[in-house]
Amino acid sequence: MGKKQVKFYLEPELYERLRRVAEEQGVSVPALVKGLVLEFLGEAGDGDLVSRVSELEAKCEQLARELGRVEKDLAMLMKRCCRSERS
Repeated sequence: MGKKQVKFYLEPELYERLRRVAEEQGVSVPALVKGLVLEFLGEAGDGDLVSRVSELEAKCEQLARELGRVEKDLAMLMKRCCRSERS
């Protein structure tokens, strides 16, 4: 038996949210929806797990970079505050 197409409609605001999530994950909206449905049904393959772990690792690395930047910004602000208090 061949594959069946699934079609449904979303409000524009919901679609935009879905589109942003798909963009963040580097996939198309249909690929994201298909992956979510397969996961819900317990049919997601190992390849999906590997790609999700890779995505999470990339997000962790991004968060670590952002945290480092925030720490530098805080250190600079503290130096400025200390100089202002001395003046």
